[in-house]
Amino acid sequence: MSDAPLLPREKEVLATILEDYIAKAQPVGSRTVSKAGGIRLSPASIRNTMSDLADKGYLGQPHTSAGRVPTEKAFRLYLDEVMRIRPLPEPLKEMMAASLGQAGLEIDTILRHASRLVSSVSRQACVVTAPRPDQARWRQIDFVLLRPGLVMGILVLQGGLVQKRLVAVGEDIAADDLVHFGNYLNHHFQNLAVSEVRARILAEMAAAERELSDLTGRALRLAMEAFDAPESPEVYLEGTLNMLAQPEFSDMGAMREVLGALQDRARLLDVLDKTIAQYRTVVILGNESHVADLSGCGLVSAPYGGAQTPVGSVSVIGPLRMDYAEVVPLVNYTAKLITAMLDKHF
Repeated sequence: MSDAPLLPREKEVLATILEDYIAKAQPVGSRTVSKAGGIRLSPASIRNTMSDLADKGYLGQPHTSAGRVPTEKAFRLYLDEVMRIRPLPEPLKEMMAASLGQAGLEIDTILRHASRLVSSVSRQACVVTAPRPDQARWRQIDFVLLRPGLVMGILVLQGGLVQKRLVAVGEDIAADDLVHFGNYLNHHFQNLAVSEVRARILAEMAAAERELSDLTGRALRLAMEAFDAPESPEVYLEGTLNMLAQPEFSDMGAMREVLGALQDRARLLDVLDKTIAQYRTVVILGNESHVADLSGCGLVSAPYGGAQTPVGSVSVIGPLRMDYAEVVPLVNYTAKLITAMLDKHF
């Protein structure tokens, strides 16, 4: 296989094949390419060009068909050099904004509704991840004395995320003490990422040469006990049946693989976390995910929550031949809608 840049005619033929394959999910023959508007090549030249593209790894050929199928390498070239994004129609954008605006003010309701909405529009599966507690920014912490020796810690994070934990404390701690603890922590840690707060608390408590005041020491210890172990974010998956209805997954084996990947929350989160860490919209094709069960799939993911501090993601998962020119702007717009809602309400 050659990695030499494609000639203009090769790129033109490949783009025609890709667009036809995306639309029809069928192998593409030279006759189909020759009938496409804009291709000014003879049938023989088209056949030779398709043969060259196959030699370079851009086209494959199913055993049962004389037509060609674009490979993962072809889709990557298409995304990076050929594809032209189709802007979302204004009526669709207005409908989506209005629909999400009616989802209420609970973060889980908003994200679940967004996943369902994107799945319906894209006709694929959609995964929306809730804010990761350890990456979200600290907004406020309060402690409630339930009874002597038992405290409820309530941590409010960026994006409307709320964590609650029960903590056993000494029976000498009063409600007024808890107010002071909360005030101290909020003053020192507000707007810091929870992971950074945890690191600072550990550093302060481990500094042997530094004598902590009684208030400081007890407040830090209480915060660590309440929120020491980071929680995994919620995952809102909708539209699995949309995805399985695609021709690529009519085979029982392929269907089982995709279902396994979608239901393996830890593995799915690992892939999505890597996209969030890139701070931009990301398209992952097939084996780029390093998940064998997703080798026949494409994934489009966009972060939400702020350019510098993304806290979650909106992702569409579908077959490799997904209509990326439509899905990329859809995912982008949805992430922006969620970000705007979180900024407004939380």
